[in-house]
Amino acid sequence: MSSRDQVITWLNDAYAMEQALEETLERHAKDAQGENEEVHERIQRHIQETRDQAATVRECIESLGGQVSGSKSAFASMFGAMQGNLNKPAGDTMVKNAVADYAAEHFEIATYRALIDAARQIGEEEVSGKLTGILRQEEEMARFLEQQLPGAVRETVGAAAS
Repeated sequence: MSSRDQVITWLNDAYAMEQALEETLERHAKDAQGENEEVHERIQRHIQETRDQAATVRECIESLGGQVSGSKSAFASMFGAMQGNLNKPAGDTMVKNAVADYAAEHFEIATYRALIDAARQIGEEEVSGKLTGILRQEEEMARFLEQQLPGAVRETVGAAAS
């Protein structure tokens, strides 16, 4: 496998990741609706960012001469649907969603940092630049979630105490 092929493989992984997270975020936005409108609105915005990120990653794959992997995309959709429903029956859904989303954002941050380095190593500065834009969005969302988590915990613990 060539270096370029390796980067295309990793980009396909990132594409599948974005697709899985879109479905999870849609469920988490519904969970937040009526519970916390700020979180609901920010997740709604991040859903659109996630769609745009997937499109950008697809463009990167194609610009390197690759194709999007259909099997990875199908698995991602199934995984996203399952993961988005895991916290539904619990009274602490907002906390569990925030923790899961925060962890997912950091996984994405690590993924895009690795991809940026890989793209640079094969001389693909344009791809690196596009991925850097995605990285900034993921970092912004992670900061938002980090700020929201303590309030969600306080609210849930307070409700349990009453």
